[in-house]
Amino acid sequence: MTNRTTMFASRRSFLAGAVSTAALATTSGATAAFGATTATGKTFPKNFRWGVATAGHQVEGNNVNSDYWLLENIKPTTFAERSGDACDSLHRYEEDIALLAQLGFNAYRLSVEWARIEPNRGKVSIAQLDYYKRVLECCHKHNVAPAVTFIHSTAPRWFAEAGGWLNLESPALFSNYCSVVAKSLGGDMSYAFTMNEPQVQKNFRSIPGAAAGFAKRDQEEIACHEAAALATNSKRFITSNYPDIDGMTPQLIAGHEQGYAAIKAERTNLPVGVTLNIVDFQPANEDSPYLEVRKSACGAWFESIKRAGDFTGAQLYRQIPVPGKGAALPRPAPLPMTENESRISMYSRPEAVRNGLEYVYAETQRPIIITENGIDTENDERRIWYIKAAVASLHEAIGNGIPVLGYFHWSLMDNFEWNQGYKVKYGLVSVDRTTFKRTPKPSASVLGGIARRNAI
Repeated sequence: MTNRTTMFASRRSFLAGAVSTAALATTSGATAAFGATTATGKTFPKNFRWGVATAGHQVEGNNVNSDYWLLENIKPTTFAERSGDACDSLHRYEEDIALLAQLGFNAYRLSVEWARIEPNRGKVSIAQLDYYKRVLECCHKHNVAPAVTFIHSTAPRWFAEAGGWLNLESPALFSNYCSVVAKSLGGDMSYAFTMNEPQVQKNFRSIPGAAAGFAKRDQEEIACHEAAALATNSKRFITSNYPDIDGMTPQLIAGHEQGYAAIKAERTNLPVGVTLNIVDFQPANEDSPYLEVRKSACGAWFESIKRAGDFTGAQLYRQIPVPGKGAALPRPAPLPMTENESRISMYSRPEAVRNGLEYVYAETQRPIIITENGIDTENDERRIWYIKAAVASLHEAIGNGIPVLGYFHWSLMDNFEWNQGYKVKYGLVSVDRTTFKRTPKPSASVLGGIARRNAI
């Protein structure tokens, strides 16, 4: 198990008890904003959000003022390749939004790039705010609800030079940015996410024995960040890839809560939450410490959501067995079409969607939006199988009383998957790396059809 932890961590890419829909009455305006949360037969709730997700740095291209851009372009680096032009969505966003609407989706999760909006500390780019306003207006033109993430992993270079999320000033710096964005763009948003899975590192570092699996990778990350500090003549250069997640977590939680307040101050009726990477940790043996692993991975963030969250954003990908000292428990049935897949594919189990939703709701008592779910594969037949099974798992959770407001598939298109570069394929649409031509895969029509019918 320990040898696999670095593989899981490379992508920045979960029990159930009796639940009552009456609990929704105690939450904020999120339920009213999204409509009913009950399903009948094979249908989903009325006004259910069916969407696809992207992130600015991964699709826009040439995010030159960001911290990751520097890490990609120095030596030593932990990135397999540079993001470069990415999918050129910076210039082709109208094509992308029109395409996803044509496929049948009614929502689009995207991020605004802090490094574009505030390229220098305290210096806001009005032109970039105007740019993102045009993107959101394009969503409305195509009857697509824009779901906006304020920070999706990447931050401005100046923020990293100041110590990133290890800097005690970072929550205030982030909340000020949230105020600027919400003031200019909040009126065009359907809902907002302060941060994207800020505890993803904590997930995999919480697995027993994980430290040994992370040792080599941590040394490489530290060397990369030290090279960046030297290149920028700064005392330290800290990004969300830096290994010290325990040191960053207090500032991240404070940043989310202060960012939430800042956004709400500009638009009180905008539903705001944070997305968490939820792993369906299950016992592999008797006496497995899987419950302790769950608490370590997400417990502090669940408490934060209770203080500052209209809903929980859940990113559901994997089920991971946690070993213990007792007798081995029965293993889940083998997954189909995994012969030529990576080992990580063995953990991409669709039942993790239901399990994760039930777990998150039991812990937070907030409505949930699936902000990411998908599978890395070049075999689109396998993606189609996974989509159908995952959506069925989602429907089962809703039928069991879990208030789910929407589902966003990761991703709209094959894109820059962080340290792994472009070899990873999560997209419903392929992108030619030279011409940027978008070509929908058969899976795009399958999920788009489900979205259009609002039924399985």
